[in-house]
Amino acid sequence: MLVLGLSIAVLVGIGFAVDGTRKGQASAQATAIAEEAARAGGQALRVQALADGGDADVDPGAAVAEAQRYLVATGAAGHARWENGRVVVETTVSRPTVFLGAIGVPDFLVHGHGAAVVISGNR
Repeated sequence: MLVLGLSIAVLVGIGFAVDGTRKGQASAQATAIAEEAARAGGQALRVQALADGGDADVDPGAAVAEAQRYLVATGAAGHARWENGRVVVETTVSRPTVFLGAIGVPDFLVHGHGAAVVISGNR
């Protein structure tokens, strides 16, 4: 009986270690996707201004659209918005558990955040 109890305890400990690591990796991925989407949005320059020899500045609407396109391409759920001269992106990533499903935790959700401060050439 003692061996059975210890075996279960060891399996639960391994489950927390494995699934905890997976959760940490998913969190890092969600943040990386959000940061890259924000960077992609920050590169949405007004092309006509550049063609006319003017200063490079970012079109806020195009920046948000570009960040959203990046999110769609990665398959991550999330949204982008323009806020005080920044492209702000929030993401959510879901990952199934390996061991913790046996005790009623089938998956977990993690959230990521990224922002890119946009500085136009005319500042």
